[in-house]
Amino acid sequence: MNKITKTIVLVLTTALAFCMVTGYAAEASSTVPKSLRHEWYQPLKNVKDPMFIKLKSHAMDSVSKAFHHKISGKDLQVIKKSKGWYQIGYTGNNNPNYKVTKRKVSGKKRTVLLKKNSSHSHYADVFLIGKKTKMSLGESSVYLG
Repeated sequence: MNKITKTIVLVLTTALAFCMVTGYAAEASSTVPKSLRHEWYQPLKNVKDPMFIKLKSHAMDSVSKAFHHKISGKDLQVIKKSKGWYQIGYTGNNNPNYKVTKRKVSGKKRTVLLKKNSSHSHYADVFLIGKKTKMSLGESSVYLG
């Protein structure tokens, strides 16, 4: 092949790769699914100020003693993953994964939010709606297998 043909092939390949990458990013949204929209707390026994995650339709607020993140608008990215998990956080980052499920906490079956710090993690933190139900340290984390 001559230089012009090689250049055209290179340009077309680069353009195709760019379209594929930007097409994938277009699948991301900034709308949090309704099932996840609540004020989720990790009310541990003997802890006065529990960690929490507030998920609204187009905003997220997560707090612990070490950090406070408020994300909204174009900065918020929501990507649906497999098996009911959603990756939620800053646009363009490798964010935590969240899923709503039922688990037994303090002797009763409750709706909980599971938070994995990465898609490959085998452990997830457990969050409840509200602060009334206190959970033990053992109930605050779950092994996913």
